[in-house]
Amino acid sequence: MSKSIRSAAKIAVWLLLVLSLATPVQAQAHSNGGGYWIPNDKEKMKQAARLLKEGQSVEKMGIEKDKPQKREGFQTLKKLRKEDKDARAAYYAQPGAPKLTAAGWMPPKFEYDYIQTTNECRQNPASGSETGYIKNHYAFCWSHVATYQVPRKCHLGICFYDGVQFQFTEIGYGSNHDRKMRVVYYLDDILVTNPALNGAKLKIDVVCEAKLNPGDCKPDPDTPAEERTIAQWKNNNFGVKTFLSEAPEATEDNPDKIGYMDFWPKLTIHHAPKNFTKTIDGIKQTVRFDSARYMFAFPDQYFPQGAIFSKTKSVLNVPTTDPDFAILKEAGEHWKFAMDHPEETKPYVLGKKIPGKLGSEPLTRMYTKRHPDEYNKNRNKTRSACDKEFKDEDRTGKQCDEFPFAATWQGSATNGQDWFSIRLISAESNQAAGAWLGAWYAYDRILDNDPFGWLASRLNASSAAANRCVHVGGIPWLASLLFSFVQTAIGTFAILRPCGNFISQLMSGFIILENRQRAEEWRSSPFKIRKARYVHVQRAFWLIKGSRTLRR
Repeated sequence: MSKSIRSAAKIAVWLLLVLSLATPVQAQAHSNGGGYWIPNDKEKMKQAARLLKEGQSVEKMGIEKDKPQKREGFQTLKKLRKEDKDARAAYYAQPGAPKLTAAGWMPPKFEYDYIQTTNECRQNPASGSETGYIKNHYAFCWSHVATYQVPRKCHLGICFYDGVQFQFTEIGYGSNHDRKMRVVYYLDDILVTNPALNGAKLKIDVVCEAKLNPGDCKPDPDTPAEERTIAQWKNNNFGVKTFLSEAPEATEDNPDKIGYMDFWPKLTIHHAPKNFTKTIDGIKQTVRFDSARYMFAFPDQYFPQGAIFSKTKSVLNVPTTDPDFAILKEAGEHWKFAMDHPEETKPYVLGKKIPGKLGSEPLTRMYTKRHPDEYNKNRNKTRSACDKEFKDEDRTGKQCDEFPFAATWQGSATNGQDWFSIRLISAESNQAAGAWLGAWYAYDRILDNDPFGWLASRLNASSAAANRCVHVGGIPWLASLLFSFVQTAIGTFAILRPCGNFISQLMSGFIILENRQRAEEWRSSPFKIRKARYVHVQRAFWLIKGSRTLRR
């Protein structure tokens, strides 16, 4: 018997030694719990919830502990504006149709297009991405599942946990009237695996960092951080944070008194019985403030200050076949033809390329009163070209329209080449288009030297949005994952959100690309879709339809 006891003791010591050698890292990593962000994937969310209920770690899913955001300090205005220009996201803008009045063609009144609900946010795939969903310059949101693991007990390097999990959604609101930005955040689907955690305190704040001027980041003292127990958050699931910005002195390098700040959510849970405290940080997003005094829409709309989500490009849509926009048809068709068929435009130049189209070089605004010499050079060169090209034509009731516009740095004289287009159109269409464009500059806060895109399409932006299943807001994380191997073969391109489940779209051979050229690159790449053909769909995007399999 004693021999058996000695043998059992040896085995026990041996097992203890093995476990101590095999699991010290696991014990060290897990014994103090952790905080995590779970991607907006239904299967992963279910798996994480199941693991929490079983007392296991979500790290079994490959989810890593959240790391705090790093502060980057002040940067130059040149660098910050370049980051905006290089941003991948874009969105369609379309003010209402201009109206003819006794005083001339009038633009519509300005209206915000905010993100209205958490469902609107979460239904967009970009809401769970590393940049969030930027609907337009005044609307942003981000949503992820916050998860905390509170250690229950650890034995021989194996730990068991209680957990707290909830859907966190923040919705940002910019302004076209003042240097103020507001964030409203919500907690939904709160799960606790131990009733005692209903008493844990959760503190939520949205913090900021000034990027250009010391006064760029001023949290409103009337909207402090919110700290409530989990039980209280279940009954009152939202909070508000407001940021203000002090306008700096105007300088030669910064005449529009631009400011920048980054902001991000910070969520801290504290469970006193276990002496457990963990903080997780959400993604960073950027806000640009300005006090540009030339944000004006005729006759009486004035927007002297603003705050926008700047890491996205505004693409102005001209619905050329919408009856409400009939006055813009001539101008819009000219601009579209110029971008689609530059070598066929006047003046004729071999190899001419005209920027502005989505997917190509954007246009860049030139504030004419700040750059009168450059603007006059564009006007004079265009006028000379019009007099030469149309000297034998009857110009009664017509005006010479140009694209790119004289008030851009891609204009006829400032682009460095004869890469521009002119066409005679009715004076009414030309004047209405000018008033409409000027109003849009103010509505979307397109400042001097800001890039923007242009699109003349067959669809009205508002009516298309109701049926649209694409999103011009960067590459959804799933699309990026599935197609990272393709980018190496054919270069960078934007995959837009397809209707329905992405995998089913992929297996059906439906891929939405940003333009015809990119579609051709896909078709000729090593990754081919058999029997590919082009179909023009939804505002100048191209759909490749092919077989159910991809072949190399």
